[in-house]
Amino acid sequence: MDRLDALQALVLSKQFGSFAGAARTLGVTRSQISKLIASLEAQYGGALFARSTRAVALTSAGAILYDYAVDMLAIDAEAREAMTNLQGAAGPLRVNAPMSFGRLVLAPLLPGFLAMYPQIELRVELNDRLLDPFEHGFDLTLRIAELADSSLVARRMCGVPRAIYGAPGYLAAHGVPSSPQALKTHRCLNYAHAHTGHAWRLGKGREQMNVSVSGPLCSNNGELLVEAAAGGAGLVLQPGFLAAAHVATGRLVHVLSPWQQAPEIALYAIYPATRRVPLAVRALIDYLLTVLPGVMALD
Repeated sequence: MDRLDALQALVLSKQFGSFAGAARTLGVTRSQISKLIASLEAQYGGALFARSTRAVALTSAGAILYDYAVDMLAIDAEAREAMTNLQGAAGPLRVNAPMSFGRLVLAPLLPGFLAMYPQIELRVELNDRLLDPFEHGFDLTLRIAELADSSLVARRMCGVPRAIYGAPGYLAAHGVPSSPQALKTHRCLNYAHAHTGHAWRLGKGREQMNVSVSGPLCSNNGELLVEAAAGGAGLVLQPGFLAAAHVATGRLVHVLSPWQQAPEIALYAIYPATRRVPLAVRALIDYLLTVLPGVMALD
């Protein structure tokens, strides 16, 4: 017995008030509907219909199973539609991400995803503001932050380690700090969005400390700060993915290793809280979970 066929027979028999009506809709015989209902009654251990010569009516047990049957058939239909959409022309998928992360990390990863799912049409908007997915129509939002919103699901994707970097020329002129406390005597470039202001929260294993720093530059853009640090303006505490290119060319070096931002911030995938995540969204999340950890790790 195909249980879904039997449940569909149950639902249609209730809706038409007869096995004959259900049989006409499904294109089968009345006896086949009767057998499907009988198989359900045998499996669930009770009569589902009270029968007369002209009509059938649900018993109390049948009414309970009917409600479940309606939900199960709806889930099956939704799953079939979702799979068809994913395997066919499933799109567009609207994604929102931070500007620097989108340019430096997400963009190089997207060709691999699009090769795996050529039927998905990505529409990516880069913006440093946390926009309401409902209001702006985003299927998925990527954010580097600490988040809490009862109307949204925030899934942690990977850690985003932030470390201290300085240009070789700056370090030659001002010295290499030997401890976090030594940062107080250095020119430090600060990120305007940090909740701690000009206090850098650093950690090494279980050891943590706050260090009050000062410097000539403050900005809400990490790329600007990293570029200024590479030019010798001072030390910067920023995610490794922002500094990676400059580290690779020798314009920046990692200072005070293994001290880094504490607690570590993370990248989150944010989407509306629904019973089932759309398969296109799930596909992108699963892909990013696979490739991001290696990209975001410190050198």
